[in-house]
Amino acid sequence: MQNFEFYNPVRVVFGPGEMNRLGELASRHGKKALLVKSTGPLEKLGIYKRAQDLMEQAGLTVVSLEGVEANPKLASVNEGIRLCSENEVDIVIAVGGGSPIDCAKAIAMGAVDTGDVWDFFTHKRTPEGSLPIGTVSTIAATGAEMSMHCVITNEETGHKYATHFEYHLPKFSIIDAELHKSVPRFLTACGMVDAITHAGENYFAGDKNTPLTDRIAEGVITTVMESEGILDDLENVNLRNNLAWAATMGINGITDLGRGAFEYGAHIIEHALSGKFDVTHGAGLAVVHPAWLYYRWEQDPEKFKQFERRVFGIEGSGREGIDALQQKYLDWGMPGSLKELDIEESSFNDIADIVVHDPDTFISDKQIVIDVLNRCL
Repeated sequence: MQNFEFYNPVRVVFGPGEMNRLGELASRHGKKALLVKSTGPLEKLGIYKRAQDLMEQAGLTVVSLEGVEANPKLASVNEGIRLCSENEVDIVIAVGGGSPIDCAKAIAMGAVDTGDVWDFFTHKRTPEGSLPIGTVSTIAATGAEMSMHCVITNEETGHKYATHFEYHLPKFSIIDAELHKSVPRFLTACGMVDAITHAGENYFAGDKNTPLTDRIAEGVITTVMESEGILDDLENVNLRNNLAWAATMGINGITDLGRGAFEYGAHIIEHALSGKFDVTHGAGLAVVHPAWLYYRWEQDPEKFKQFERRVFGIEGSGREGIDALQQKYLDWGMPGSLKELDIEESSFNDIADIVVHDPDTFISDKQIVIDVLNRCL
């Protein structure tokens, strides 16, 4: 096991009905809030009005940033920064999934900076501060509510890049499964894939003597799969609870401790896909993740044998566990090929070029990316 430093001070407020504490929690950090809203059904469901009412009842003035898209765009970040500056905002509140939360993280970072916020994503500069962030999670997926990661798409260049700073850790995150009941089957399944990949990518990298960290990662993956009944019972709050906590635990840093590595190959490749083609992240991962794991298995099969034995109860070569995981994604209604995502082989070289030039990448050989993409046909 490698030396590590772990820091995650996010106050998690978990359980049905806990959204009612939003005003109380937000008011601890100031008097003016920027409410980051995503596109989709939350406005019609009254979730954003409820959020605004709760904060106003607690004495906050609320300014709204409307229309944050999936794969949140740099334009929304810059608009949010402008609103923060003009209204002297004290705290940024995101209500929704990973997209508004990531957008809020970037806004909060840029709101206390005088330069171009994209510099942080291209590694030209590092931030020196951030406004406080609060979140209300409405889907079990990215785990952004308890992570130090932030992913934004520059729509002008087509690049989807990530930052990883302690400033991104929210002051508080409310995880209220009552809010998750409206998430449709497809997006629920996308979130399940995302949670599994978070816990199950770096699992195969770095130091192999990480028994407790391995067990935690395996527990996250197993819990997601054991919660699959939610796909036929979307309003089951007990299953929503289990899935929500698994997704949060999958990327809050604890499943990487002691590995001495940060190798999220499927994520880097999928970021290139969704940045260029605006693919739903979980759907893209459902295609790319097994292909990446097959590539990794060919390099070092031993850890895959442990994975398939503990997670699927299979005694094989390690490849059978990847087969079982891929079949699980298909059973959940996820796409099984890039063709289903309308991504043609002619784009593979461009995608590979984006991957090897990603500031976060550990993949320097374009042919590796192309080979993985060919496995996705």
